Amino acid sequence: MSEICQTLKEVLENSQVKSALNVVKTNLPETIEIQKELVLIEAPTGHEETRSKRYKELLKSVGLNDVESDEHNNVWGWIRGSEKKGNCVLLEGHLDTVFSFGDVKEIIEGADGKLHCPGICDDTRAIAANLAVAKALIDSGIKPFYDIVIGATVREEGLGGMCGMKWILEDLSKKNHIVATVSIDGPTAVDFYANATGMVDWDVIFSGPGGHAWTAFKTPSAIHAAARAVAMISDLCLPEDPKTTITVSLIEGGQAIHGIAQQASFKINARSNSQVELNKLNEELVRIFHLACEQENAKYSNEKEVKVSYEKILDVPAGNQDDDALIIQATKAVTAAVGLEANFKPGGCTNTNMSIARGIPAVTLGRGGREFGTHTLAEWFDPKDVYLCEQKSILMLMLLAGLTDVSKPIY
Repeated sequence: MSEICQTLKEVLENSQVKSALNVVKTNLPETIEIQKELVLIEAPTGHEETRSKRYKELLKSVGLNDVESDEHNNVWGWIRGSEKKGNCVLLEGHLDTVFSFGDVKEIIEGADGKLHCPGICDDTRAIAANLAVAKALIDSGIKPFYDIVIGATVREEGLGGMCGMKWILEDLSKKNHIVATVSIDGPTAVDFYANATGMVDWDVIFSGPGGHAWTAFKTPSAIHAAARAVAMISDLCLPEDPKTTITVSLIEGGQAIHGIAQQASFKINARSNSQVELNKLNEELVRIFHLACEQENAKYSNEKEVKVSYEKILDVPAGNQDDDALIIQATKAVTAAVGLEANFKPGGCTNTNMSIARGIPAVTLGRGGREFGTHTLAEWFDPKDVYLCEQKSILMLMLLAGLTDVSKPIY
């Protein structure tokens, strides 16, 4: 920690860094206007094309080099470092929101300064902030040692499963070594995530012959089999440490009140801070699916049977970093440098998961400001002092990428 503090001291004394920190503060009104523009460009998960195109234009406008996008609509640009050996640090936020087309109609600005609009925080605030960071670094003439990549990713939310982050890491790794990643997501200026809660979503379907509830009463039921499975799942004893959870959601089935169900289905969300525990839980779930069929079919002597099919519709890996990892210590140091006390949150399911899964040091920092109602139509954002988010990002990038002729990267 002492070495990080010394490096940070050198960074903070640099006149160009001082300039960049001041630029993101004085340019905050401009940043908020860009945030307001972007939030009105609707970007449901999997439909980020229009917002991605506009963000690409904005990345070019602030002076980033080699701005490019991929077939998925990820977009990124470069601040080239002096090392020129392919080492890079990624700063990113995600383009998509949880809302459907038509949900975002207008921004209502309150007399108290709050901006009311679905998606105004998660994660539109992040991509606007990162653009401001890029502009400040370039306008202040900062020359990093490693390359810095400023990116915006797709498909973070819901069943997108952080695929955008996975894809951009794959693309960058083809020709570069990714030293570390910094993601901006989540509320507050003090919370941060540096470990990964794994998540698996299952789609489970039971199917059978069906029949009339009276005349075919000795026929096994898809709903009964599904109910047996749900009951067994609800009786599972899961560890509290590492925290592991499961819930059956979205259950449906049957075709008539007087009919033996031909089909029943449900979805499962399983999570754990341990990949080992998540793997064990997944194996147990598969056993339960088949056992439920066996128990339902065993009640009857005929050849008609209920069968089960299942698939993972989302699979996000879990992972951990040591509590004394350099990137965690750096996060605490830069948060203190802007006058705040960092709060290391346990677990977390963010784009950082994908970096940790590849063995890349990674952290997710909060968006800053005050916010309410994320993932609801009542979402609002208060930009007071939100520039602290950008200042933390600048200092993190200087620690991770280094500052030419001033300080070495911590990795």
